[in-house]
Amino acid sequence: MRLGIASTFPPYRGGIAQFNAAMARSLKDHGHEVHCLTWRRQYPSLLFPGTSQWEPGASIRDVDMPAPLDSLNPFSWKATGRQLAAHSDVAILPFWHAALAPALTGVAREAKRHGISRVLALMHNASSHDGRGWDRRLTERFLRAVDGVVTLSQPVSEVLSAWHPHTLFHPLYDHLASAVGQKEARRKLGLDDKAHVHLFFGLIRPYKGLHVLLEALARLPKDHVLVVAGECYGSWEPYAKLIAQHRLENRVVVHNEFIDDRDVPVYFAAADNLVLPYVEASQSGVTALALHHERKVIASDVGDLSNSIVPELTGRLVPPSNISALSEAMSKPWLAQSADIDAAFKQIKKRLSWSEWAAQLTQQVESDSSAAR
Repeated sequence: MRLGIASTFPPYRGGIAQFNAAMARSLKDHGHEVHCLTWRRQYPSLLFPGTSQWEPGASIRDVDMPAPLDSLNPFSWKATGRQLAAHSDVAILPFWHAALAPALTGVAREAKRHGISRVLALMHNASSHDGRGWDRRLTERFLRAVDGVVTLSQPVSEVLSAWHPHTLFHPLYDHLASAVGQKEARRKLGLDDKAHVHLFFGLIRPYKGLHVLLEALARLPKDHVLVVAGECYGSWEPYAKLIAQHRLENRVVVHNEFIDDRDVPVYFAAADNLVLPYVEASQSGVTALALHHERKVIASDVGDLSNSIVPELTGRLVPPSNISALSEAMSKPWLAQSADIDAAFKQIKKRLSWSEWAAQLTQQVESDSSAAR
C-alpha cells in the first residue's frame, strides 16, 4: 500500500515528531511504501510558547524530506495535497493542535480533489490542550474534510463519537539508546545515591499538574526528591512560589529546558519512578518513554493512562488532583516480586509495540477501503 504522511518530523522537536518518525518506520517495516512530507513553517512564532521548534542545533536546512507545507500559506496546502495524491493511495494527517487545522483541512480537500482514495485524521487529541470555542470549530471543520478518523485512546474516541472513530493505542517508543546505570545517571545529574528520586518529565503546562506534585512532595520525608525535566510553556513563577512556600529548594532539581534525545535515558535511569499528576489527559507519550525504560509510573487516573499501567507492577493510579493519594502512592513501598514486574513490562511492551500498532492500522485501512469500494 502507498501511504502518505503530512506532518511534523525530526528535526522538529517534540513527541509528535518522534511519534510520526516511529510510525513511518513501522509502516515501512510492514512492507508499505511511505511518502513523508513536513512543514516549511509549522507554528507561527506568535503562537509558539517555547524557545524553539527545532531540536538543538537544527533548522529547516536539516530537514531530509520534502517540506512544502506552510501553516500560513494556502497555496502550500494545495501543493501538499497534490503531492500526497500523486504518491499515495491513503493519506494520514496527524492532528494535535487546532492552529494547524486550517492547513490540514486544505491539504485534505486538495488531496481528495486530485483523486486520493482516502484521507485519515490521526487524532492525538479531540481538540487543542486548553482549547476554546474556536479550537473546536476549526477541529470540526478539519474532520468534515477527511474520510476516516483514528484515535490513540478511548476517551478521545468518546469525545469524537459523532465521527465514528477507530481506536488504537499509543505505542511505546523504542528508538532511544539504552539507559546508563542508575548510579552513573545520578552522578551526572548531581543526585544522592540514597535518595528516593521521582521524575516529572516533558513540557510543563497547567493541565499536567506539576503544582499538585509539588504539594504532594512537601508531605514526604526529606529523602524524597523531585527532578523536573522539560521546558515550561507559560510562567514558571507559580511553581517557584510553591517551591519556596514549602521550602523545597534542596529537594527539587529543575532542568527547565527541552531535553535532547541523547539525554533522555539518563533522566529515566536516575529515577525510581515517573510521576504524571495530570489534571486531565487523553494519553501520554511520556508514559511510553517510561515503560520503554522499564520505570514504574505513578499517574492520575485520567484519559487512557490506565491502559499502560498494571497496578503494583508497572505503576499506580491515583485520583486526579488528590494530593494525599499522590503522596501516599509516592511513598508506599513496592512489594511485588522482581520476576512478576519483569513479566509485566515484557507483556505490555509486546501489547503496545509499534509492530502491533502498524498491523492494526493497516488492517483498519484495508477494511475501510474494501467497504468504500
